[in-house]
Amino acid sequence: MTFAQETFRSGNDRQPSAALLPVSLTIVVPTFRREAYLPSLFAAVAAERASVPDPVDLVLVDNSPESSAWAVAAAAPDFVRYVHEPRTGVARARNRGVVEATGSHLIFLDDDETPAPGWLAAFAAAARSGAQAAFGAVEPRFQTAPPDSLRAPLTRIFSRTLPAPAGAEVQHLRAYLGSGNSMFARSTLALVDPPFDPAFDQGGEDVWLFRHLVEDHGIAMLWCPAALVHEIVPANRATLAFLRARRFGDGQLRCLVESGRGGAAGAARVALWMAVGAAQLAGHGLAALATRPFSAARSVRHQLAAVGGAGKLLWWRRRLSR
Repeated sequence: MTFAQETFRSGNDRQPSAALLPVSLTIVVPTFRREAYLPSLFAAVAAERASVPDPVDLVLVDNSPESSAWAVAAAAPDFVRYVHEPRTGVARARNRGVVEATGSHLIFLDDDETPAPGWLAAFAAAARSGAQAAFGAVEPRFQTAPPDSLRAPLTRIFSRTLPAPAGAEVQHLRAYLGSGNSMFARSTLALVDPPFDPAFDQGGEDVWLFRHLVEDHGIAMLWCPAALVHEIVPANRATLAFLRARRFGDGQLRCLVESGRGGAAGAARVALWMAVGAAQLAGHGLAALATRPFSAARSVRHQLAAVGGAGKLLWWRRRLSR
């Protein structure tokens, strides 16, 4: 038994540990007009498939109405299966991947993520040991070097590094996980129908799913840092404008998810986060102005925290897709 297998057996005692489980893996890759990234992704997955004894296939879900990824998929290795989901939206694309997948475990890989050596073996070990949900590490790969004042917040947004040992349960950090580079047992995804709510097609569909899995079904989410991917960060995302929009949207999403609880409890949680947002907007807004003459990096950090607070206050301006 490998170290990774032993780690995941001991890290999730909700699962049977008498024997390692037989598994098959389907990698689900939703894509939207990013054909240039796909050949390197396919090549990395092909190398990883050779490292595990388990059956592995890949479902490429083309979410562009014009089927823009078809030509690249036609030249892909034979383990890649192309499907077209013309109804745009990330939740719909992921749900189509779930329907098309044949594996006992599904790995969600974003089209701008490239697996590092050992990625698939780490997820496969977790699956064989009974993991219901596992999350790998993410490191950014900037196509152009960002300004010094933006490097820290950009690295934070495009990274997934958790203060936890391999195999630890991290469901308390679910708001920060995301579904890119994650693995779920098919039986786990079947607990929520559909797994990804199309009302969150503009983002947040994974946070909504995680909330149901943890709060309604008690699913353990395990940290799998050896399952590392590198996320491509193009120049148009390495900007202050992108960071501001991202932080504002994250703040809105925090309250949107809480509002979905309904009733007095949901309203109370939304009110609490709106109060937090007001404090962040005022305190960090003043700090951003005060630190601007002395430190661009500190001023940006405070500015982004203030923008996140504004998102919590104005969460109702973000419409769901229902």
